[in-house]
Amino acid sequence: MSIKYKWLTSRLKELIINYIEMGINKLPSEAELSAKYKVSRQTVRLSLSLLEKDGLIVKKKGSGSYITGLASDADGNTIGILIFDDSDYIYPGILGDMQGMLVQSGFSGKVFITGNRTCTEREILQGFLEHPPRGIIAEGCKSALPNPNLDLYYRLIKKGCTPIFLHNYYAGLEACPYVKDDNITGSALLVQHLIKQGHTAVGGIFKFDDLQGPERFQGFMEAMQSAHLPVPDTRIGWYHSNDLDKLMKFQDRNFLKIYIAESLSDCTAVVCYNDLIAYNLIKELSLAGYRLPADMAVTAFDNTYLSNSGLFSITTLSHKPHEMGTRAAQMMIDKLKGLPAIPQEVPWTLNPKESTT
Repeated sequence: MSIKYKWLTSRLKELIINYIEMGINKLPSEAELSAKYKVSRQTVRLSLSLLEKDGLIVKKKGSGSYITGLASDADGNTIGILIFDDSDYIYPGILGDMQGMLVQSGFSGKVFITGNRTCTEREILQGFLEHPPRGIIAEGCKSALPNPNLDLYYRLIKKGCTPIFLHNYYAGLEACPYVKDDNITGSALLVQHLIKQGHTAVGGIFKFDDLQGPERFQGFMEAMQSAHLPVPDTRIGWYHSNDLDKLMKFQDRNFLKIYIAESLSDCTAVVCYNDLIAYNLIKELSLAGYRLPADMAVTAFDNTYLSNSGLFSITTLSHKPHEMGTRAAQMMIDKLKGLPAIPQEVPWTLNPKESTT
């Protein structure tokens, strides 16, 4: 009995791994396991009890045995969280929501800051190879560009590490689930709001090296075209991560000054990539002599504290409180349990404020 019981426990651990990969959350019944492995029902019960004691399954009376997604070793239940930053803007709330949700299910989240740099991402992923975390929740670095670190993600996946993506995803890893913003519809909401306010000459400024930027540009253009409003190329501005670094470190807004001079002279409204850009654009518009919001209506994404500071509040888009972080954590938990993990695009809600009155 002792030998069979240990042997079956080992086989069931292998079965759990296979079931998770196949997206199956529930183990076969005791009778089915007894027949499959040619052992007694008593041996099956002993093995299932050990698996439950180790936290690998939970038995529900009258229903069966369900996979928890946990490892028997507590150190094996760490989820690596790769994110651009952990201070200010949207990140503290998202991190708190993810870590809280993970802890409730027996996991822990360890945060790694990439700074949106693929070289830093590579260093972090290389550090995972020897002792891979149970899973990775990753905000992709410069996700609109080809990623040089796909080889490491592939190696980690082969080692049983499950990645999911937050805010974006990588070309080449489309099979990995993700939670991201519905950026195309979001831009349409902003454009439609501006049109209702009487604006027909609308510009836009977007970030070109993160996936959100091209998607927000696409939604902007589709909405303008649907309204039969022309958008000359000169009205669209693009910036990249280096511009953002200079802005954050040195308050260098030169790229915004150039954008105003080259793109907004014949516009009465603008759609900004996010609140941070809108907040700093408003500063430069004021310095350039614009009367705000009379001369320029400003809209943006994220509804952060920056949308309620400065000269006036900014019309912006938001998600439900705690939505992004909890969705990402729940998707990871479901994936590790063998439950379906379907890519999700989180809808935006419009928050009209002073900047478009």
